[in-house]
Formats: sequence, C-alpha cells, structure tokens
Amino acid sequence: MPDLPRVTAAQTLSRSAPSSTSDGISGPLLAWASLMGSISALLAWYVDGSSGLLTTWEHYAAPAIGGVFGLASLVLWRHPHRTQDVARLCLLASGIYFLGCAHFSVIEPTDKGLYSLASNAQFMPLLYLSAFIAIPRGAATISWLQYACLWGLYLFHYGIEARSLLPPADNPIAHTWFVLLLTHPCYILALHYITSLRGRLQYAERDSQDSKERFLAMLSHEIRSPLQTMLGSIDLLALRVQTPPEHRAIERLRHAAAQLDTHLRDVTEFTRLENPSWALQTGEVDMVTLVREVCDTHEPLAHAKGLLLHCDIAPDEAQRLRSVTTDARRIRQILDNLITNALKYTLQGSVTVHVKAHQDPASALTLEVIDTGIGIPASDLQRIFDPYIRLEDKRTSGAEGAGLGLAVVRRLVDKLGGHLHVDSQVNEGSCFAVTLPLQARQ
Repeated sequence: MPDLPRVTAAQTLSRSAPSSTSDGISGPLLAWASLMGSISALLAWYVDGSSGLLTTWEHYAAPAIGGVFGLASLVLWRHPHRTQDVARLCLLASGIYFLGCAHFSVIEPTDKGLYSLASNAQFMPLLYLSAFIAIPRGAATISWLQYACLWGLYLFHYGIEARSLLPPADNPIAHTWFVLLLTHPCYILALHYITSLRGRLQYAERDSQDSKERFLAMLSHEIRSPLQTMLGSIDLLALRVQTPPEHRAIERLRHAAAQLDTHLRDVTEFTRLENPSWALQTGEVDMVTLVREVCDTHEPLAHAKGLLLHCDIAPDEAQRLRSVTTDARRIRQILDNLITNALKYTLQGSVTVHVKAHQDPASALTLEVIDTGIGIPASDLQRIFDPYIRLEDKRTSGAEGAGLGLAVVRRLVDKLGGHLHVDSQVNEGSCFAVTLPLQARQ
C-alpha cells in the first residue's frame, strides 16, 4: 500500500468534532443500527429455531445478543453522549457471540454446526466494519484481537492435533473455518486503508481551510489598518467642515468605511465556520446577563431609528437561566446577528428579545427575536439563510451587510446542535426562534 501521512486517521478524526460525538458514528444513527441488529438477531433465532438449525450455543446466545442490542438502542436514545461506551459493549458482545458460534460448530460437528459457522461467517466482517465506523480510535486493535482469537480457537481444535495449520482433509467445518481465517485479514486491511485515506483527505481539507483563514486574516489586517487611518482622518475632517454638503460627504465616507468593516467581519467569521477543526468552547454562563448585555449594546442604534428594543425574561425563567452550560461567545454572536438583522429591516415599532427555558431546564433554551419590520415573503423564507443573499426592498435599499448574518446564525445553530425556525408576515413582522440544547447546573 502507498505511504500514509504522519498524521494518522485516528489522530485526524479525533481533532474533528462532530455535533454528537468526538469521533465515529452519531448517537441516533447507532441507536437505529442497534435496534435493527436486535430485530434481526431475534428474527434469525426464531426462524432457525423453528427449522431445528440452532446449536446449543445459539439457542441461548442469539436472544441474549438481541437483548444486548435492544438495550443499547434504549440507552442511546436517552443518553446519546454514551455512544463510545455502548459501541464497545456491542462489539464485545458480538465478538464473544461469533467466537462461541465457531467453538460450538466443532463441539457439535453436525449439519447444524456447519450451518452455524457458515451463516455467521458472512456477518463477522460487520464486526470489523462497525468497529471502524463507531470507534475509529482502536478499531484496528479490536479487529486484529478478534481475528487472533479466531486463530487461537482454530489451533486449539485442529492445529495442535494435526501438527499443521492446514485443516483435516475430511472435515468441512475445519475447511470453512480455514477459509474464513484466510479472508478476514483482507477486510481488516481494506477498512484500515479506507479509514487512513479518509484521514488524509480530512487533513488536506483542514490544511486548505487553515491556509484560507490565514490569507483572510492577513487580508483583513492589511485592509483594516488603512481603514482605521481613514476613520481617524474622517473624524478630523468632520471638525473642520462648515457647510451641509460637506457634512453629508463626511457621513457618506464614514458610512462606507463602517460598511467595509462589517463586510470584512462577516466574511472572516463565515469562513472560520467552514473549518472542520472548529470547536465549541463551553462553560458556565449567566444567560440573563448575557442577553441583557447584548440588548444594551444595540440600544443606541434602536434609539437612533426611533425603535423600542425590549428584553423580555420572566422572573421565574430568569432563575433557571442564571447558570447554564454552553458556549457564551456563540450564543452572543447568534443573538447579536438576529437583533442586528431585526433592527436593519424594522422601520417603525419595536424589536423584542424573548428568552425562556423549557420545563426541563437541562434540555433546551429558546431565544426569540420578534420585530414589527417589513416581513419576509413565504417564498424567500429558506433563501434568507443562504450565504450572500439579501432580499431587495426599496424601503431598506441602504441597509448594510454582505448577506452573511443569517447564514452565520444557521451554521452556529447547527454547530450547537439546535434548531432555527422563522415565522414572518409581509408588512407585519418576523419572529426568529432558536432552540438550543443546554446542560443547566442547578
């Protein structure tokens, strides 16, 4: 096989952070897979039992393995963060079951034994596949250990007695087992190579993304430095102008500089979110204080536009929101973008920020930003979350932004494992609701 990079697949996968688990398959998907495995095991046990094809081991072990998979499915539905532990338990149970089937096929050398070994041999590669999907770190070790146990059993039954690794000529069970031993390394090596190749691709993708971020950071710095100089010069000029046309020209310059700075910030943040190595920084957060601070930041702009910005947090809700575990910076960014968007497209009336915790404060938090703005046509409700999309309306033709604010919000909500919903009526207003899973500390 070709040389692989020094960064192994396991290291690469461990650096990326999917929403559900640090590496491997997601909790809900593994729950469904466990449920299907349970149903299949119990169904096969019933059908083979009705036909008299079960060995003594399968008679008891098959329903047991079906029960293990069923229990694993229930655990994952209630505790999806236990994916790794449940995956290891299922792999251990499956490995023991397959070894038992191989062992009892020799103890009961009848047609039932041959059928048991042959039928289970086709499912044994699923054990290796499941290991590489569910727990990439250590999957190769688990697979080779299972394979070594198969070899150990084979030598115990045939190799030592025959003083040779070759199976007895007149024993179909031994021949089936020997062929199984010859083919299984191909599965393990192929899965290991595919996983390593995936690691190489992810490493290359992350390296490309890092290069893009470095370029944007450099470009942003090179642009912001003269931009700050321009803003300082504009402020000095504003002290010297006398006539109204001169004042308007100065304001246009200041507005254009501020708009350029906003574009740079939006593009940089949107690009950063595309990085596979992007990760949350969770900690204990006073959500009430955070929301009120964000609202206070936007109060001057709301006042300048003649709008009322109201922060609505019920007293009983505030008590439960005083200490939650989440990424404060990302919550602040989501709320900041939603309020900015609401103020941008609200010409008169108010913008209300409503925060509430669900009945179980450890389950979810809902942030709502409600405005009395121009509203969004139903045909455009999905488009507004696409990058660089700005809906045209002559009443807000001077609105700033690169069309990335809501796109950033949607990506952040996805990263946090939440849900974003919007209701809007043209000329009546809009309501953006963000539901985020939280872990509250009582």
